[in-house]
Formats: sequence, structure tokens, C-alpha cells
Amino acid sequence: MFKYGFIMAGGQGKRLRPLTAAIPKPLLPVGDKPIIQLIIEHMKDFGIVDIFVSVNYKKEIVKSFLRDGSRYGVNITYIEELERTGTAGSLALLPDDFDDKIIVSNGDLICDVDYSVINDLLREYDLVLTGIERKVPIDFGVLKMNGSPELVDWEEKPKLKYTINGGIYGISQKVITYIRENIPKHQYIDMPSLWRMMKDNGMRLAVHVHTGSWHDVGRMEDYMALTGNGEDSD
Repeated sequence: MFKYGFIMAGGQGKRLRPLTAAIPKPLLPVGDKPIIQLIIEHMKDFGIVDIFVSVNYKKEIVKSFLRDGSRYGVNITYIEELERTGTAGSLALLPDDFDDKIIVSNGDLICDVDYSVINDLLREYDLVLTGIERKVPIDFGVLKMNGSPELVDWEEKPKLKYTINGGIYGISQKVITYIRENIPKHQYIDMPSLWRMMKDNGMRLAVHVHTGSWHDVGRMEDYMALTGNGEDSD
């Protein structure tokens, strides 16, 4: 099982302004707890007590609130970004002697994903993404012709199903080593870029489709819905 967790808490939260003009996004409350505390508690439920937290925007507020993590029963080590480095870029800032697999979560997610499933997939794969299924309504009739003028099918106002990136990643020891050896510290690298690098280097990647609760709190309408100030969009 994972021994280590990593929470991305350095974003500016521009889509949540004016709230995030004073409070960093991971500290916005949901109920009586901030988002990042809910993530920490979920990790601890799976026995993950050593947690790295990457910070940048309003980092002193985040560090002052979480401190060393002891009040949550965990040990927090801070990864300080000099500037935005992206998810993969932040992983390049892990201590030089870090040599293990790790579960990584965006800092604006509330989710009950089963980390043990991701851990099991890492026995066969090098990087595991969490996928979330979403249905997008189309407000028009969709016509299918199969490459010819003949109408084959007509579906009125269908809902198209997609699997979106859920912002939670299982990263193998092999990928951590690759990042350390190939990504300069403080260089911006996002997860889509890392995925392409992994694929180009013959690594195996998988998606765990999570069917439980999942809330991205990155947009104002999503945060308002989650806190009871709007309709739930999930």
C-alpha cells in the first residue's frame, strides 16, 4: 500500500476569486473543514501518514494552518515552488533520496476514491490516472451518415459520455526516478506532458474509473453547489 501522499496546494485559484484573494483555495471551507484537511483525512484513512504538500500562492497561510500535520495524525513536509511548476514539475522537487511510489492529489478535490485499487494497478502499470465519467447533453439532434450521404441514425438531444481526468494519480517508483533524472527542478511540466513522455519511453499507463463521490472545487459554481449555495452539479 502507499506510504506517501502528495497534495498540490500551490495554485492561485483564479476561478474562485474574490474568495481566493484572501484565502488560498485548499483552505476554503466545506462544512466545518477546509478542503485540504478532508484530503489529508482521506489519505490517513488508508494509512498514509507521510504527506508532501506543494505550496506557492499564499504559502505562509497554508503552512501556518497545517503546520507539521501532527494535529491530523500525519507528518507534513512542504515542497516550495519558486514559481508554478505543474504537477509533474512539483514531483521533481521531491527530496533527492525519495525512492518510493506515491499517491498524488490535486488540492481542490473532495473524493472517496479507493487508493488501494490504484495501488494494486501499480503492480502492472507505471502510472495510474483516476477517471471520472461525465455525461454532456447535446441540445440538437445528432445525425450519423458513416461517410456517405445516407442517413444511418438520428438521435435527438443525446447525452455523450466522457471519461475525464479526476486529478488523482498513482505514481510508481520507476516514474519518480525518471522524473528526477529527466525533469530539471523548477521547470513547468504538467501531467499531460508527463503522460506523453511516459508513453514515448515505453511505460505502461492505466486509468482507474472511479464511480463514487467526486467533487472538483475549482470553479465558483461548483464550490457554491458543494457548500449549499447552489444546485449540486454532480
